[in-house]
Amino acid sequence: MTLFALQTKIASVMHVADIPDADFETKQLLCAVLGLDTTSYLLSRFDTVRDADVKEALSLANRRAAGEPLQYLIGSWTFLDETFFVGPGVLIPRPETEMLTLKCEAFLNKREAPVVYDLCAGSGCIGLSLAKRCQNARVYLVERYDDALCYLRKNVDKIADPARMSIVQGDVLLAAQAFSSLPLADLIVSNPPYIPTSELPTLQREVQKEPQTALNGGEDGLLFYRCFAEKWRAALKPDGMFAFECGEGQGQAIAALFAQYDMTSEIQFDLQGLDRFVFVRRSRKEHA
Repeated sequence: MTLFALQTKIASVMHVADIPDADFETKQLLCAVLGLDTTSYLLSRFDTVRDADVKEALSLANRRAAGEPLQYLIGSWTFLDETFFVGPGVLIPRPETEMLTLKCEAFLNKREAPVVYDLCAGSGCIGLSLAKRCQNARVYLVERYDDALCYLRKNVDKIADPARMSIVQGDVLLAAQAFSSLPLADLIVSNPPYIPTSELPTLQREVQKEPQTALNGGEDGLLFYRCFAEKWRAALKPDGMFAFECGEGQGQAIAALFAQYDMTSEIQFDLQGLDRFVFVRRSRKEHA
């Protein structure tokens, strides 16, 4: 079977299953199976594909049609200018989180030898990208779950300078006191679980394949932000900053949580005009 014929067959499977961007996903899946980049893929369209690769590609296409995320099937995904290992047990990197990371990069570039915490680090896409882009930063990646830590460690080995990175296993809900050995942070960044528990069954089937521990933000979706406001502000330097991703409509509620502690928030929006990011500054007059 030629690559073109296989592409046509897999695209048909995707379209029948109502997969969004079926043609794009077909190309991504085939590039992963065949080890091709975009240029090689285009130049190989009429080459014959080995039977074993045909079998593997069709198997993955059927699993995708049944609702498994493409990123898990191919085992990696691009975030900014780097490819991260991902799979069951870790949240899939998304474009909105790229925006958050770039905003954090701009903040860190104005500081000398900054210390960064990436809380609920998952794959490490935020913290590792910041470490790569901000060569003078020291980054601490805090993650609780073993399944996610498996991918985090692989990504650190692939991407990071070990001398400037530290993986810390622990539960951020236990508060900063549980991580008292860490130096004060210039930046605490997090894309925490923020889906209200009652909404989890309504998520699209692919998202429901991602770990509940990376999605479930408690009854109102604000469990982690409440903890950050109450228990993590003392881990910031006096002029440090929190940077969060959040769900639609949560920005004002998050700002109100931090306002209780005399901290000021700036809410910013994604490309769809949704409140997606909250940046919180610790006042020099505020004391934990």
